[in-house]
Amino acid sequence: MDKIKEILKKNGKYWIAFVGDSITSTEWVHPNWREIVEYVLKDKLEGDWGIKFFNFGYDGATTKDILEKIDQINLINPNMVIGLMGGNDPTFGIKTDETKDNLENIFDKIDTNTEIIWCNSTSAGKGSIKNTEYEPYANVLYGLKDRKNLQKIDMFNIYKNFPTEKFFTFISEENPEEGIKAGEIDFQHPNQLGNAYIAKVILDKVWNIKFDPEKYIKTTLKGEKYPLY
Repeated sequence: MDKIKEILKKNGKYWIAFVGDSITSTEWVHPNWREIVEYVLKDKLEGDWGIKFFNFGYDGATTKDILEKIDQINLINPNMVIGLMGGNDPTFGIKTDETKDNLENIFDKIDTNTEIIWCNSTSAGKGSIKNTEYEPYANVLYGLKDRKNLQKIDMFNIYKNFPTEKFFTFISEENPEEGIKAGEIDFQHPNQLGNAYIAKVILDKVWNIKFDPEKYIKTTLKGEKYPLY
């Protein structure tokens, strides 16, 4: 937080780009984890107008897709990139070695002065085959070379420790690529509470900010203008 304040004081701006697939875009979930991170950081900065947030989440995107779109992300020259993705790579036949190469190339193309926070994807609901399919891809995170501007977050394994039975309540639309029929429970995309737990991890690991997802969602549902956390 001190670094953000320093840059805001010097340049009058601090821009954060959220990058990834549907777990990052989360455009159908409100509040989603991006909105919660924005809310908490602005609260800590007392509403400073210089901090801005940009959604570069693309539903259905693979690491190959993000690599191809990296120039769009670089257009805004962000101070920080927060990435959360990976679950689509096995679905679209991208091998783990290619995932690793794609991520390294993404990082190569981001300015070395930009802080990169990169998370593997959230685990799916308990018993979902997606967890078995994705685990080797989640482990790719450990093989990425260390960089001075890169922080890795093992969201896949951290997320398993939370009460995920409360996170997966959405009803699926038909998704032939995933073998999902309309009307089934969506065990891949977490609800509002599940998103709040994603925010909890990022706020803690990046800024050491303590965040209570249960309190936040409870006070949100009560209609409080400024939910507590």
